[in-house]
Order: sequence, then structure tokens, then C-alpha cells
Amino acid sequence: MLLSITAVERDAWASSESEQSRLLTVLLGDELKMPMMANSRAEVDSLINGFMYQLPNIQVFLRWASGEQVNYGNTKLPAPIAALKEWPVTPSMVKGADKWYVMTIRYNTARLGDIAIYNPGKAWEAYASQIRWRMAATTLLTALLMGLLVYIMSGRVRNYLRELAQACRRVGGGDFSAHLPVRATNEFGKVFYQFNQMVSNLEQREKIHDLYGHYQRPQLVADEYDRNAHRADKQREVSILAIQVMNFHGSTLHSPQDDALHILNRYFALFEFIAHEFGGHVDHISGDEMVVVFNHPFDLKCHENQAAKAGMAIAAAATRLTDGAADAVGFRIGLAIGEVMIGYLGTGRRRQLTVAGAPVELASQLARGVESDGVIAPYGTMLVLGHGFRPKELGECPLSAGKQVRCINILPGEAYVEQEIAAVVEKAFQSFNPVDDPEDDPW
Repeated sequence: MLLSITAVERDAWASSESEQSRLLTVLLGDELKMPMMANSRAEVDSLINGFMYQLPNIQVFLRWASGEQVNYGNTKLPAPIAALKEWPVTPSMVKGADKWYVMTIRYNTARLGDIAIYNPGKAWEAYASQIRWRMAATTLLTALLMGLLVYIMSGRVRNYLRELAQACRRVGGGDFSAHLPVRATNEFGKVFYQFNQMVSNLEQREKIHDLYGHYQRPQLVADEYDRNAHRADKQREVSILAIQVMNFHGSTLHSPQDDALHILNRYFALFEFIAHEFGGHVDHISGDEMVVVFNHPFDLKCHENQAAKAGMAIAAAATRLTDGAADAVGFRIGLAIGEVMIGYLGTGRRRQLTVAGAPVELASQLARGVESDGVIAPYGTMLVLGHGFRPKELGECPLSAGKQVRCINILPGEAYVEQEIAAVVEKAFQSFNPVDDPEDDPW
């Protein structure tokens, strides 16, 4: 690579030197036109000597139209130049006379004489040596920085693996209190989080096994779950999407129940794929409603925006699914943002980690009670969304218990939002066919 860079620099250097010599020849020829027309030899000598004084290394050869030749300098005119019968009008280098540039001096159509300039230029080797040293120094510095970076990164990886190996040994020995600190959001952070979840589940199963091993009452098992769940409860701000199935019973009048449920499951699988693409996950499916959570369990930047885009993508996918069907299933989507409780709900083995709170209920009520396509949200939602969205007013909408809320439809406000939504929907439909595929397993 160093040789290649040096060759490129040498070519650029030679080209620059050549252009400089041609320019000097043109400039000197233009200066000599007027005194040569006046046949003022003294003025011509003065101009050429002043020119050579400013550029000491240059040699000049002048031939008048009368044939008189004057050599300014110690270098003899090369034979290839002396043998020229007709000199070019523009500065040119003669083959066999390196660094000599010749040109005829004309004024309109009158030939005043010929001029040849020898310009040795600067020494390339000195400049090339500087380039090599600089390149070598840069390469060495880059190698040192890369080596230092690799050393630091490998050290971190070794520390992560050492912590994981030590924790695995403790768990293998029966110590279920071994938990790894999740200090980053990279792959190791995700692995450590999953490891901690695995250890917690193993600890709970081990305690349940001990309780059942002594034939304890099921209530003792439920109480033990309660104690473990209490330690996991916390609060967190999340974005909730509620997808409500509308007209499901009407669409199944002419279909066997098993086929209808099969199709509905496949619709939900398509919506789950879209939610995952925007960083959300399905919290639960209850009857004909799916609830999707964003910003739990992992932190998700701009989770409000991601939830809004996911809702619009699901709405677009639902429209594509039901387009043209006379008795098709309909879907409504509600969006709510706020703080929820996170913990285990249920009894015995039916306990699961879920979210509960006002945003979940509000999103569900919006999806059930507001008759509108697209993503339905309270008007205040626009205050936390980015500039890529715009609202469509729906007015005051009645909810349960006579309560009314000012609602909007959230629509794309920028072209890049529409493009991202369209790309995810197309990817979802290319990944699987939600209607024609007869098997559920690949989903």
C-alpha cells in the first residue's frame, strides 16, 4: 500500500512540475513579445536575466527570427531540440530532452523567435522520503491504536466471560443467588439479563419442588410464588397498544369454529411480528384482544414513537388483510402512554409476568369504544410524539361509565415514517402468508 501511495504521489508531483514549467514558458514568452517586436535586445536580456534571478535553477535558450541564438545559462541546448525544424506554438516537452520545454513566440501571425526553458524542478527523492516517513509513522500509530483497542475490548470480553463462568459454577453448585450485573445494552447485557431470568426461574422451581416433595398443600406453593413476585414488582413508563377484534362472531357464521380461531391466531401472529420489528412484545391475548407493550422489559428509546409506528403498521396490515372481503374481521387499535405496575399475576403455575394499570385499561377502552380506523389515542399523546406524526381530530369520544375523552387518529407526518411503516408491513407479508398457510408451526 505504501508503494502504491508513493507511486500516486510521484505521478501527481511530475504532473505538477510539468504544468508549472509550461506556465513559466508561456509567461516568459508573453513578456518577451513587445521588446522582441521593437528589436530591443537589451530589454530582452534584462527580462530574461531578471527571470533567471528569481528562479536560479532555470536555463533559457532564445533564438531570434533572424537566426541569432542566445544561451542564458551553463546548460547546452539538447540535440533533439536543436534538430527541430518547426517549434510548437504552445509549450511542449521534446522527446529525448527531459525537462526542456520549447515554444515559438508569435505576435498575431508574425514569428518573433523561439524560446526553450530548462526547469529541473525540486528533487523528488527528498519529498518521497518525507512521504515514506509520514506514512510509516501514520501506519505505526494506527497499528498501536488498533492494538490498544483490541486489547481493551478483549479484556472486557474476558471479564464478561469470567463473570458468566463463575456465576454458572455457583448455579451448578446449587447457589441460586448468583446474579450478574447488567451494565450495558449490548449482547452481553442481554445474555446477563436472560441468565438472571433463568436463575430466578430455576430458584422458584427448586423451591416448588421442595414443597411438593414434602407433599405440602397447594396454598403453600401459591404463597411462595407471592413472595417471589413481590420482589419483582416495580413501576415503569410504557406505551400500550390494544388491538381489538371487531365483528369476529359475524365473520364466523359461515365458517367452522376451529377454522375461524385458526385464522384469528394467524392474524395475531402477523401483528406480533410487526410489534417485534418496532421493539415491542405481546404482553397477553385475552379473548379477542391483544395487548402489546413497549419499553418493557428492556429500555426502548422513543418508545412512544415506536408504539405509534407499530400501531400504524398493524392498521395498514389489517386493511390489507380485510380489503375487499364482504364479511371480514375488523380491527381497532388503541394507544395509551403512562406508568404501569410490572409483576406476576395469577395463582400457582398460572402466574405470569405482566403489566397492569390505567394505560392498559385506557388503550383497551379506546379500541373497544371509539369507532375509527387507524391508531386511536388521547389528544395529549401528540405532546410526547416526535415531529414525524400528525393528528386527525375525532372530537369527544364516549368511553365506559359515561366518561368522554378528546381523541385523535395518529397519522404519519413525514415521508420517512411512511416509508419505514411500509417496509415493515411488506417484510411481514413476505415472511409468511397469514391466510393461505395451513400450518401454525412455522409461525
